[in-house]
Amino acid sequence: MKRILIISEIFHPESGLVNDFAIELVRRGYEVEVLTHQPSYPGGHVYPGYHNDKYSVEHWNGIVIHRIAVVEGYGSSKLKKILNYRAFVRRGKHIAKRIGESYDCVFVYQTGPLTVALPGVYIKKKFKKPLFVWTFDIWPDAVYAYGFPRIAPLTLFLNHLIRKVYRNSDHILVSSRKFIESIRVYVPDRPVTYAPNWLVEETHKVSGVRLDTSRFNFTFAGNISKAQNLENVLLGWAKTRFVIPVALNIIGEGSSLKSLRELVERRSIPNVYFWGRYPSDQVEDILRQSDVLVLPLIADPGIQKTEPFKLQTYLHVGKPIFGIAYGSIQDIVEMNGLGICATPNHPDEIAAKFQEMVPFAEKCHKEVAERSRMLLLSRFDKEQIISRILSIMSK
Repeated sequence: MKRILIISEIFHPESGLVNDFAIELVRRGYEVEVLTHQPSYPGGHVYPGYHNDKYSVEHWNGIVIHRIAVVEGYGSSKLKKILNYRAFVRRGKHIAKRIGESYDCVFVYQTGPLTVALPGVYIKKKFKKPLFVWTFDIWPDAVYAYGFPRIAPLTLFLNHLIRKVYRNSDHILVSSRKFIESIRVYVPDRPVTYAPNWLVEETHKVSGVRLDTSRFNFTFAGNISKAQNLENVLLGWAKTRFVIPVALNIIGEGSSLKSLRELVERRSIPNVYFWGRYPSDQVEDILRQSDVLVLPLIADPGIQKTEPFKLQTYLHVGKPIFGIAYGSIQDIVEMNGLGICATPNHPDEIAAKFQEMVPFAEKCHKEVAERSRMLLLSRFDKEQIISRILSIMSK
């Protein structure tokens, strides 16, 4: 039986595709252990029922979880976020030194900082274990997109880090096809394979939200931060002139929520409804009440390469998609006839495309539902993607 160590900044009870991946490995007969933080995402504070111990061990669904302390408060402090990245590397290497020899391979699940892979690089070098990295945020693009300056010392450090991680990887997996070219700039000789997100199956519940069915409902659901570009979405919405009753529903919470509420109030933007955060098993119910699903990203080249996690949820619901994006999202939405896209930083164009979405949705909603279903089966099928990953790991 192959023993796999997964290294990830997040793991159950935090939400993430990594949970489903680990459970599936166990189901297929693998022995799985996880090196991760004490649970604290996204708020930056350890969950009730857990303690911020330097090291603890937990068992869940046949998986052994090695937990290390987190630097609390990283959700609202850039400095603490950096310190948290550093602490994971330092503490992670310490634990890796003790447990690393007992595994057949190491698998890094990287949805945030690429530094999460450094304990895996340590195991690779010290114990000669195969290392696989699954990248969901492409560096250095993601670093600059979140406000860090493009200055020489930082750029040199990032380039060194990126090369160190990927040169020590036996195989690199990417969640977006557009990441492949970015990684090959640093390691042209390393194999890189597309392995996108899949839809995590869960039992869905009826939410407490009942959208007004007398209105045409646009809905965004997800994390509310700078990367989601919701400020430009709202500025575009403010310029619309619909001839039917409409609503823009925003489901979720995050670092930008307060400023967006203030923007709506300050500019008296009509028909915008902030519903707050709902558990993932209730979000589908809200999306199914909607007419169009809104999928925005900031106009940053690195962020625009991503295929966001919410894409598969939107496809599962089968509603027309308004992509306020270019890059990967525009390719998927327009090439598959799922909706319309607008340029992220042009409110006038966003307003015009908002209005175009109404006749498109009324005319094409049945076709969009079928196209979404077929795309999930052909490109984002869980069984196919996991089999692809395991085939790579077994070579």
